[in-house]
Amino acid sequence: MPQQKRKASTIASAKIAEDAGSGRKRKSDAKEEHHPPKETDKSKGDAETEQNISDDKKEASDNKRRKKQPVAQDVHEDKDANGNEPPSEHDQMLIDEIDKDAESHKTTEKHNGKSEQAVEKEINKIQTELKKELEKKMAQNTIEKGHICFFYRPKVGIEDVHNAGDIQRSYILLIPYMVRPSESEEPLLSYFQQVDDDKKPESDKPIPGKIRIITIGKKKLPEIKYHTRSWAYVDKAFTNLNEIKEFASGRTYQTKTRGERSLSSCRLLGRGVYSIVEHKGHTHLAYVLEFPEEQTEVQDDFNIKSEGSYVISVKNPETTNPPKTGLPDYEKVTYPTHLIEKFAGRRFLSLSTTEFMDYDGAELLLIGAKEDITEELGEAGEELEELSDFETKKITSLTAEDVIFKELNLEKEALPTEPLHGLWK
Repeated sequence: MPQQKRKASTIASAKIAEDAGSGRKRKSDAKEEHHPPKETDKSKGDAETEQNISDDKKEASDNKRRKKQPVAQDVHEDKDANGNEPPSEHDQMLIDEIDKDAESHKTTEKHNGKSEQAVEKEINKIQTELKKELEKKMAQNTIEKGHICFFYRPKVGIEDVHNAGDIQRSYILLIPYMVRPSESEEPLLSYFQQVDDDKKPESDKPIPGKIRIITIGKKKLPEIKYHTRSWAYVDKAFTNLNEIKEFASGRTYQTKTRGERSLSSCRLLGRGVYSIVEHKGHTHLAYVLEFPEEQTEVQDDFNIKSEGSYVISVKNPETTNPPKTGLPDYEKVTYPTHLIEKFAGRRFLSLSTTEFMDYDGAELLLIGAKEDITEELGEAGEELEELSDFETKKITSLTAEDVIFKELNLEKEALPTEPLHGLWK
């Protein structure tokens, strides 16, 4: 409230100055009424000299009087940087009232004046509406749909990141809600959704759709404009949201050569919606970024756009990798027979089912396709953009972080969000 206090103080000072000015004007008017006839230049000069002497005496008298008035001096010590007088008693009452209102507002402004219970209830309601919207519409060639997050982890020993050179790895997090096991089948809840809260899946048949953390090989997404490619792999596939916290949290560990080492927690880069779409004989991973609403330099450094699509393929683990590329044999995925047979000896295969990504060590190839997903994917792209519009409108009453952390089942301290606001962390 310092601004209100200064404003009130200025008003009071102005009023005092106005009263004093009125008094001086009345005295001046009275003098003018008895002013003698116009003087000669000499007498005028003498009069000015006498007036200056009189003014000097008056100023000295005023200074002397101020020295004898400690109470007045104490009042002047309370002046602000602009020399304004302290507020009057009435003005101070107004200031105190404003301060009281501001303090009350400060405790509620975080959630638009709502209690924590009301906020929690509203978030739960929004989560339910978002899930229903995800379930409601799915284009015939869309085989998976859900939420996507981007984040990075700083290099070992680095707590504060200043640029992309301080990054150890960057990741894509896929949280699927709806899947279509094959193009001929109807969409259904993802495996993650079906077994959430220790529920049993609805069918004995394999259902795709685990949560996946995907490591991007070159620490950034492929450049869409130049159709560059990037190797990636599924670092972790799981169904328990608590595993996100375990993966993203910082920790310390011991090494034989360097002793204790510190690994910082991951940082959140962005969040949006995604779909995996079969298109003209290959498969696309398409996304629309919801938060931040406008990407900053931080997102640009990772080639994260407002929206985009990538041709996505899965690699046959039984074929060899070129030198110094891909995972070592002991980290490669071990697919069940029904998935291995789909390769038919080929090195790469489009994702006819997203079950290929439900295994740790699954190797992927991403190739930049197009930024305009509607132009590229038609109905499936329009559907994703509509979903993004729906979600961003629903979330306007709360901060984006509230919804994101609720969905990820994380405390805010677990995943710093400065990059969402254009700041390196």
